[in-house]
Amino acid sequence: MNVETSPFGHSHPWSRPLRTLTRVAVVAICAGVASAESPARLPWTTWSHTRPLSPGVINLIEGASERSLIVTRLMKELEATDLVVYVSDSMPGVNAGPKSNLAFLAREGGLRYVMVRIDFWRLSPPERIAALGHELQHALEIAAAPEVKSAASLAELYRRIGWEGHEGRFESGDAQDTGHRVRAQLDRSGV
Repeated sequence: MNVETSPFGHSHPWSRPLRTLTRVAVVAICAGVASAESPARLPWTTWSHTRPLSPGVINLIEGASERSLIVTRLMKELEATDLVVYVSDSMPGVNAGPKSNLAFLAREGGLRYVMVRIDFWRLSPPERIAALGHELQHALEIAAAPEVKSAASLAELYRRIGWEGHEGRFESGDAQDTGHRVRAQLDRSGV
């Protein structure tokens, strides 16, 4: 479970088109999810800063908010920030690498946007909830750092508050602790 910087640096010829394509894809996916469910049922009617990108993630967020007071607290705290977290269940490079991650997407209109990806194939339902808690803790770390406005400044933050594992992948003790506490909470409740 990692915070990752963009796989392409700003000098790479594909970096700007890929960022634009990512933004377009996020809007298109959100429109598809919104049309599939009635507005009263959508989790972002309650959680406007935690936005699912698929029906599976809608179920994950609903289940996590019902089963984990820790995850519910994290989502409530995010509501008071300038950070919007998109959550996806698609992970590039399935069967390799981290089982969840967070990446900086953009800063636009006074808001900052990040993408959390959770590998639904390699994680059990309780592990998905723990991974969500872990990544939402990273999101709160970013929300508390107004200087984070790009993937580069995100990397600077984690060099200061956490550590770099593999190149471009960062971690923090608070996020690891949060994931463990969510998992323990679920274990105690028999989930």
